[in-house]
Amino acid sequence: MRIRTPFLWTMILSLAIAAAMGIAAVLLEELGATAERVFVTSLLVGAYSMICLLCAFVIDRGLARPLMWTGIVTSFIALALWLLLLWGESWRWENFWEKLLIKSGATLTIVCIGAAHFGLLAMLPLPRAAWRAVRGGTWGLAGLLGLTILIAIWPEVEEDWMWKTIAILSILTACGTIVTPVLALIGRIQKQEEPSTLEENVRVSLRCPRCGRTQQIRPGRAMCAACNLRFELKIEEPRCACGYLLYGLDGDACPECGRKIPEKERWPAAASGGVDQP
Repeated sequence: MRIRTPFLWTMILSLAIAAAMGIAAVLLEELGATAERVFVTSLLVGAYSMICLLCAFVIDRGLARPLMWTGIVTSFIALALWLLLLWGESWRWENFWEKLLIKSGATLTIVCIGAAHFGLLAMLPLPRAAWRAVRGGTWGLAGLLGLTILIAIWPEVEEDWMWKTIAILSILTACGTIVTPVLALIGRIQKQEEPSTLEENVRVSLRCPRCGRTQQIRPGRAMCAACNLRFELKIEEPRCACGYLLYGLDGDACPECGRKIPEKERWPAAASGGVDQP
């Protein structure tokens, strides 16, 4: 079972409970204090489960594991602090301890959101150096935004310039967060539009693993002509991270982006045997 599965079910269950409580509030027009706390608890659990789900998704991809685990752990701690404040109202917190819990919960929330934000952007394939610079700038703005919020929270700075700075950084971070996936999509489209060196009616000779019959098939879903064994053939030509086709590469660097191409990834024109193109 993948690590993200428990968080996914927890999020679904929490949102279902919150939805049920919300419908009950509409129909009954009023909820008791306990029901209201259950409603808020469900929303909190659902929100932090979403953050954990995003971090777990990045972990399953094998990226930034220490940071993602930090995001998951801080999510659990932040949730515990908010629930302590929510359900501990009757404890009559002293002002100092209540503020400490609120500031701590806010700080941990910033950390876990920042971790999920970093991981999601890290998964995006960005072939061009300029595009990766946009992602790096977005990470920098997000980090600066989180730091500015923490400065406003802990010393309780309430100056007008502080909130204007937070607003500007929020807008810039949001723009970078939107632009980065768009750039990744553009790169994917450009890669798909790159011309192929293979004709559409290419056929590959292979031997059926069940009956041993040798036959020629086209890429895609196919069936053995003798035993009806179904299989799928995919052909992927070696390309640089920027999408440039490496067939017949002359040299050790990509002509498009200048990336150094390892020898095992190069595909000289003389090595194109084994494929029939009628």
